[in-house]
Amino acid sequence: MNPILYLIYQFLKLLTKISFRVYYPNATRMNLDRLRYRGGSILVSNHPNTLLDPLNAACRVPKVVHFLANASLFQTPFTNWFFNTFYCIPVERPQDTKGKPINNANAFRKSQQFINKGGCLFIAPEGGSDMERRVRPFKTGTARILLGAAAMNDFETDLRILPVGLTYDHPHRFRSRMTVNAAPPILARDYAEAYRTDKVQAARQLTQDLEQAIRDHTIDTKDEAEDTIILRAEELLRNSPPLKGSDHFRRTKNWIEGLRKQAEQSPEGYKAYVQQQEAYWEKLTAARTTDEAVAKRPGTATLIFLILGAPFALYGLTNNFLAGYLPKLVSKKLDLYIGYTASVQILCGLLAFPVIYALQSWAVGAWLGSTAGWLYLLSLPLTGWLYLKWQPVATRFKNRQKAKSMKHLDEAKAERATLLKATLQYLNP
Repeated sequence: MNPILYLIYQFLKLLTKISFRVYYPNATRMNLDRLRYRGGSILVSNHPNTLLDPLNAACRVPKVVHFLANASLFQTPFTNWFFNTFYCIPVERPQDTKGKPINNANAFRKSQQFINKGGCLFIAPEGGSDMERRVRPFKTGTARILLGAAAMNDFETDLRILPVGLTYDHPHRFRSRMTVNAAPPILARDYAEAYRTDKVQAARQLTQDLEQAIRDHTIDTKDEAEDTIILRAEELLRNSPPLKGSDHFRRTKNWIEGLRKQAEQSPEGYKAYVQQQEAYWEKLTAARTTDEAVAKRPGTATLIFLILGAPFALYGLTNNFLAGYLPKLVSKKLDLYIGYTASVQILCGLLAFPVIYALQSWAVGAWLGSTAGWLYLLSLPLTGWLYLKWQPVATRFKNRQKAKSMKHLDEAKAERATLLKATLQYLNP
C-alpha cells in the first residue's frame, strides 16, 4: 500500500472519530472487540444515515477499509479519480444505469479478489439509505461476493462478514444519541455444504442470517408510529430509573419485545397504553417542556455550575459562534434531503473551524500581539467545549422552570408515575 495514502487514510480516520465524538457525544459502543480481525472480511451495517454510516462502521475497524460505492459517485473525472484512489469500488444500481442493463460482474470479481488477499470491504446491503430506525430487506450481493470468494479456495478459508448495527435516536440532530453494536462474525465456511448443494439458496440463507443479525443488534421498529411509542418509552425509562448506555440498549430491546406481545395478546390494553402515553406527551408539548423536567429537580450543584460557568460559556459561544453557525447555514441553504444534514454539517465543520479559528486568532494577534493571539487560539476549543457542556444543563434548567409553571403540575407528576408503572410492566423478567 502506498505509504502516503495510508497516512492520509489514518489522518482521515482520526478526524472521523473526533467528528463523531463531537456530533454524537452520547454514543454507546458495544462489542467492538468483534471487529478486531485482520483477515479477509466484509464489513456490513444497516444504512439509516447516508454518508456517515460507512464511516461510522469503518472507523471502528483496525484495518484499512475499502468501500463498495454507488456507480453514480464516479461519473465526473474528479470524483472518478478520488473514489478510485481512496479505496472505493463502483457498483451499479438501476438508478445509476439510466435504463441500461446492470453489470456488476467486474465489481464482484474485484471485491472477491480483494477480500481473498486479506482486505476488508464495506457494503451496505440495504442498497440505499432511509432515515428510519428500522432495517430494510437486504439484497443478496454481499452473500454472493463472500461465498464466491470462499468457493475460489474450496471454503478452506477464514473469510467472514463483520456485522455492525447502527442506531441513531435522531441522526440529523447535533449531539443526539447513537449506538454502535457489533454482532458476532458470520463465517463463510459455515455455508460450504449449502453452497455446494444450491448456490442461490445458500446466498439467500446467508442474507437472511445477516439481516437478522443486524436486526438483533439495532433498535428495529416496525413503522413510524411504533418508533414514536418506543422513543417516548425510552425517555421515560432513561429519566427514571436511568441505566448506562449498553444496559439501556438491552432494556429497550427487552421492552420492545414485551410491547409487541401486549399488542398481540391484548390489543385493547395496548391501545389504552398508547392513548395514555399520547395524553401525557400532549401536556408536555403544550407546556413546552420535557419529561425530564417533570421527573427531576435541579440540585444545588447544577445552580452553582450554571452561575459560575456562565461567563466562560458566554465567551465560548461568542467566539465560536461563526464557526459553529456556518455548517448549519450551509446545510440549510443546500436544502438537501434531511438525511444528509449530519454529513454536510460535519464536513463543513471540519473546514470552518480551522479556517475561522486561524482568522480570528490572526486578528487578535495583529491587534494585541502574537502571545495574545496564541492564548486566544488555545481558549477557543476549551471554552467552546465548556459551552457545549453548559448549554444542555441550562436548557434542562429552563425546561424545569416551564414545568414548574404548568397548570396542575402535581397532576402531571401523578400521570407520569402511572404511565411509568405501565411502561415498566412491559419489561420481561
